[in-house]
Amino acid sequence: MRDSFNLKEDRNLDDIGRRLDKLTVKQTLGNYDEKPSFPKEAIAIIGRVATELVAGVVVGTFLGWALDRWLETSPLFLLIMFFLGAVAGTMNVWRVFTGRGMAIGYFDEHKKSSADEKLEG
Repeated sequence: MRDSFNLKEDRNLDDIGRRLDKLTVKQTLGNYDEKPSFPKEAIAIIGRVATELVAGVVVGTFLGWALDRWLETSPLFLLIMFFLGAVAGTMNVWRVFTGRGMAIGYFDEHKKSSADEKLEG
């Protein structure tokens, strides 16, 4: 009886070993089932875009509300600052996608820098 139990246990261990070997081969070849997901960089950019848009509108609206309370003008500055905040948020999103960072001012896309001129010369 004890021998039949050991025989069954050995078969089970062999079966587990074979299944582990198959799983290892699948993982090394990349044929395992994995849930598709966004790259981490895309999630970071989506989060930043959402933050920039919401922050621009919220800060602009709050400043407009504060100015209206201080100057006792009803919705005038709230509306103006709401739209300015939306524009600022949109500009920040544009800067994210064009790679400008937080730089401001005019950018001449076709102007060569001094480093480029040295490389050509």
